[in-house]
Parts: sequence; structure tokens; C-alpha cells
Amino acid sequence: MSKIPVKILILAGGLLVGICAGLGIWIYKLDQSITQRLAEKQLIPTIEFYSAPMQFFKGQKLQKNQALQSFERLRYRLRQYGQVLQVGDYAQWTGPQCKEFIPILEDGVQACIAFRNRFRKDRTTFTGDPLQVIAVGEEDIIYNIYSGEPSQAAVVTELEPELFAQFYGNQPIIRRKVELGDTPPLCLNAVVAIEDSHFLEHGGVSFRGIARAAFRDILGRHMEGGSTITQQLVKNYFLTNERTFKRKFKELFMALLLETRASKDDILQSYINEIYMGQDGSFQLRGYGAAAEHYFSKKLEDLNLPECALLASLVNAPGVYDPNKHPDKARQRREMVLKKMREGDIIDEEAFQAANKTPLPAPRKRILSEPAPYFVDAVLKQLEALKIDTSVETGEGVRVFTTLNQDAQEAAQVAVRTGIAELETQNKNVMKLKAAGKLLEGLLISSDPLTGFVRAAVGGRSFRMSQFNRVTQGHRQVGSIMKPLVYLSALGHQSPDGKLYNPLTIVDDSRMKISYEGQKWSPENYTNRYFGEIPLFFALKESLNCATVKVAMDAGLKDIVDLAQKAGVSSDLKPLPSLALGSFELFPWEVLQIYQTFSRFGDFVPLTFVERVESIAGRALYIHEAKHEQRLDAISTAILVGMMKLVMSNGTGKSAILRGFTHPAAGKTGTTSDYRDSWFAGFTPLHAAVAWVGYDDNTDDELTGASGALPIWTNYMKQFSMSFPPIDFKWPEGTKTIELDKTAQAQMNVPDEPRHPIEPVTLVIRAD
Repeated sequence: MSKIPVKILILAGGLLVGICAGLGIWIYKLDQSITQRLAEKQLIPTIEFYSAPMQFFKGQKLQKNQALQSFERLRYRLRQYGQVLQVGDYAQWTGPQCKEFIPILEDGVQACIAFRNRFRKDRTTFTGDPLQVIAVGEEDIIYNIYSGEPSQAAVVTELEPELFAQFYGNQPIIRRKVELGDTPPLCLNAVVAIEDSHFLEHGGVSFRGIARAAFRDILGRHMEGGSTITQQLVKNYFLTNERTFKRKFKELFMALLLETRASKDDILQSYINEIYMGQDGSFQLRGYGAAAEHYFSKKLEDLNLPECALLASLVNAPGVYDPNKHPDKARQRREMVLKKMREGDIIDEEAFQAANKTPLPAPRKRILSEPAPYFVDAVLKQLEALKIDTSVETGEGVRVFTTLNQDAQEAAQVAVRTGIAELETQNKNVMKLKAAGKLLEGLLISSDPLTGFVRAAVGGRSFRMSQFNRVTQGHRQVGSIMKPLVYLSALGHQSPDGKLYNPLTIVDDSRMKISYEGQKWSPENYTNRYFGEIPLFFALKESLNCATVKVAMDAGLKDIVDLAQKAGVSSDLKPLPSLALGSFELFPWEVLQIYQTFSRFGDFVPLTFVERVESIAGRALYIHEAKHEQRLDAISTAILVGMMKLVMSNGTGKSAILRGFTHPAAGKTGTTSDYRDSWFAGFTPLHAAVAWVGYDDNTDDELTGASGALPIWTNYMKQFSMSFPPIDFKWPEGTKTIELDKTAQAQMNVPDEPRHPIEPVTLVIRAD
């Protein structure tokens, strides 16, 4: 037998040493990577987003079931009449029970909701909140609010802010960190039984499990995988979900290393806090704590056997076993978990049978169908602009108390989604464009004019499809949305007859040509119809282009630019004739700022998405200061609002009434000359909103403001704003109202036609 040459042995030995050295270096780097990533994970800041508190106020139409669900969702404890109400308790009382407790109660009260809040106005936790009572009368109208003992009448009361979204670093992740000792043993036993029954025995990798999984793959069965809990933690904590041998090989070694650095308890606690448990809209659910709240509306420590088994079922494939989407598969998987627990003598036969027969949980009671991703995006942009450090307290993170109203946000999301769907199924032009592969987009943003708080923001049809936030990033031509500023400018100037413009001033609506900077421009009316001499109010409510341009040229283009900037425009505007018809671009939030300023009769209050920011430890980092400034003439603006009310009652926005929105309101349609942008902006004394519809690539869709954006605005306002009392605008001193009947309008050349008959109107004018 020949001997192997020494050189070959030396070469082979050197190669083996090199491989071992290389493997050792690779393992050392993996170990260093684990140490580094563990340290980094501890420093990743969490940003929690809270909605504005739900408010109840006198005169509000109360959605009783929705209000009661809010108490349940916030985990208030329901108490019966006669039981002492502690902080965090609520009760429903009948009319006679209300009267017995509150002697000063008005007649007609049919029911009351009593509660003790858990938060102060500044959001800090405390005890001993005075008793709050909401007295409800006929048609679910809130008669009054009472506070304290003895009870005193109040204007408004509220619940605490509600967490609706969370970011972990820059990732949209909802997580509730829990301690292993606070986790029900049944939940721990359930996940170990189904995912890794030998968890306490192996050193991070179960080679028996790998062999079993491989054998099942050969047989075409996929009942269970070969990954241990430690491997799954490594994949979720350090690696990605890519399915490659390289990633799997790396996972095996990292699992072995992790077991040398952490105890079984530490691994299991990290696992139940890190494992992926499904989706809440665009937000990932991470860990058992978040999953317990999402699927059961409970804290993890309150879960029972069937709920623990269902959580363990989700670990394998949350999308497949989601009980809300796939109840049959979820039930089958839960039964498998329970069988594993029964086989391991973790539960007895009686417990198995009882848990297996337990119905799946009802879908979570919630307001938002998704966690307001466009609103959150706008909040993050404002935090960046305010230069607020979101990684304070050694990476602990911050709480952001936003201005979002969950009812308003959900109404906006539904209005945009259904509005686009209606256009794509009922409008011939939009249907053709969709068939050609073009997707219509839309947006809505709203605010509370009293505070400047943005209540809802939807920047597109789907955040998953497009993260481009049209509310804050969509710079679009505004069209006739600009016209109210033209008329406001005129109301502060003298007309050709030497008197200040007023709603009755006669203006000329006829064809025209304008020469400027070596160019010629001939504006045209939308219907290509011209009315000649007509009153100013008619020109605005019918959105007549030629009359508007003539008024703008007479009032002065530079003055219009100045008024726009005072009302809230920050985009660059040039004093060109086409300015009168909105041939420039604004952001939707700028449009809302303008119309909010109109609603306040020229008193400017800046919009904000953020009310307060504090560290997780409770240190205040930012508090929004309410500021206002009278930038526009109050009388002129009130006169303008009076004319804009006619847009809603019998002008281009009248279809809002036909669609069921009946509250006093003012507004304006907006359509660009090339039919690329459809707008509607409108407001009541208590709420303002702007809607837009169009295509991102500026495709001509032939939609007008009335046919495209107005239905979305109307559906939103019907759902949210009509819960407010139907109060009208309170006109400022120095104004008065006048009535114009059909005869008076006919004498002013207002057309009276079968399809568009003259209707009596009320106008606001100067008192002098």
C-alpha cells in the first residue's frame, strides 16, 4: 500500500487549519454581531401616537353605541346604578336614576352615562377625578354635561387620549412589551407545545426536529417546521425572512451562540415580545402583548386557555390563521395546539373539550379600520420641522399626542375609498382610464377651526400602494378654489361706480381678451355661456370665469397675492391674470388653512397635527401654543362667507344638500381648466374640510369639482360633522343680512330658468 506524499498531507492539513480558522473567525464575528445587535435593539426608540380625546359636548348628537364601545375599548369597568364609581369606571343610568342623582337635571333627559376619567387635561395619570355625567335626551341629543359632586353644569367633557399607532425606529410596528412573569403559564406552555416541545432540552438547535421536518418535506407534508424557538427568535430579531441555505446556515450558528449568552427565560421573554403576530393595516403586530390587544381587546395577563391556544396558533403563519379573516383555519390550528397540550399533559381532557368548543373572538371593537398612516406621516414631518428629538431618554422614545379625531379619520378614510370606487364604477371617463391601467387618486384633510387642530388626513387611496402623501406633498393647481380670494379683495376696494364692492355690485360677465408681458389670454366660462351684467354674488356662486377675471383686474392682482399669504399660503404666487382662476399650485393643507381662516372671518389660527410631545418618562418636549391673529378684515370676510353659503344652497355646490348634508355651510368648487384637478373646500362654524380627486400623472379625467371632489367632501361631512349642532354663522358687528326675493334678483339680470329657477337668497352686507 503506497504512502500519501508528505507534501499532500501538509497541504491538506494547512487547508483544514485554514477552514477551521476561517470558520472560527466567522463564528467570532457572528458572536460580535449578536452582542452589537442586542445593544442596538435596546437603543431603538419607540414613538407612540395618541389620538385626541373623545369629546362630549352640549347639543351634540350622540352615537350611543359608539360612545359605549369607546369606554369598553379603553377598558373602563361597567358598574351598575348604586355601585360606587372609581377612577376608570362607567355606568349607564335611566332618566329617573339620573334625576335622583342630579336634582338640577332638566326635564326630558332619558338616559345618562356617568364615569370617572383617568387623565388630567395635561394627560398625566392621577386619581380622584370628579364624576362626569352626560345627560342624553330625545333623538340622542346631549342635553347637558355635569361635573363634580355636587354636580355643576359644564360645556364639554372628554375621555383620555388613545394609542392608535406606534413606530419602532422607523418601522411601523405596534408592540407592547411584557414580562415573562406577567404572561399566563398557559400561553407559554401553548407556544412551547406547538412550536418547540423540547425547548428546555436542546442547546438552540434541534437536529431531531430538522431531520423530522426534512423527512416530512420529502413526503410532501408540512405539518410542522424544524426551527426551534431560539432559531425563530434569531430570524425575527437579527435576520430576514429570505429562504436561502446561507441564511438558514447562519441562523443555526447564531441560535447556538445565543443559547450560550442568554438563559432560557431570557430567550422565551424576548421571543414573546419579538415574534411577528400579524398586521394592523400597514403596521406590524410584534409580540404577544400587542396581539392580545389586537385580537382579544385584552391585556396579555388576562387571557384564558382558548385565547392562549389561539395566540400560539398564529405564530406559525399569522396571515393564514387570522381568526378575523380565516376563522375555519384558525379553529383547526387552535385545536391542533390544544391537542399538543393534551398530549403533553399540560391540560386535562375536560379543559381540552371546553376550550375546543369556545367560539373564536369577535372582531376587535375599534374605530379606525387602519392606523391612519397618512396622518402619522404628516405628524412625523411636523416633528421633523419642529426639530423634536424622538430618541430621547437613552433611546426610550416619545409619546406624541396628536390632534387626530378617530371618528373623523375613519369617516375620511371611508369617504375617500368609497368616493373613488363610485367614480371608477359609475363615471364613464374614469372607467375607461381604469381599464387602461390608470388609478384615480383622492385625498381629504379636515380641521377644527376653533383650535386649528387637524382632525383627519387621508393622502391617497391606499398607503400600501403609495406612500406619497398628497395632503402634504401634492402640489396641484387649485382652479376655482382661488376665486373667493378674488372676491374678498374686491370687497375691500371701490368698484367703478365709486362705492365699495358688495354682493349686489353689478359686474360684467362677457368675453374678453387680456394682454400682458407680450402674451394674450382669453378666459372662457365653463359652459361657454356668458351672462352679461350680473350681481357679484351670482358670479361667485356660479363660478363664472370671465366675471371673476374682470373683478380681479379691477381689485388688483398684487392685493390678491397679499390676501392669500395672510390667509395662510406659503407657496410662491405671481400676480398674473390667470391667478384669478387658480392657475398656480398649492398644497392641500394650504387650501384648508385658507378656508379655515375664512370660517373664522379672517382670524388666522395655524394648522397643527401635534398638540403635545413628551418622553416616555413623562418629560414635556413640546406643547402647542394656541395663537391667533386677525389678518383679514372681519366684515369683508363675513360678507364673503355669506356669498359662499349661496354656493351650497343654490350654486355649484348645491348637490351636497341633495346628497343629505343639511347643516349651514359655506364652500367653493374648484376645477382646473384642463380637468386635471377636482377640488371642493367647505366649512361650517365648527368644522372645515378639503377634498381633491385626480391622477398623479395629470391625466385629464373630465371631472369637475362638483362631480369629483364634492361627493367625497359631502359623505365625510355627513358622517362626522353632522354630529355637531346645526348652528349657523354668527355675523360680526358692522354687518347685517338682507333678503332678495325672485323679483329683486330678476331685476338684476339673474336668469330664471326651468332647470335653474331663481330662489330667494339671504346676503350679508355692511351695516352702514
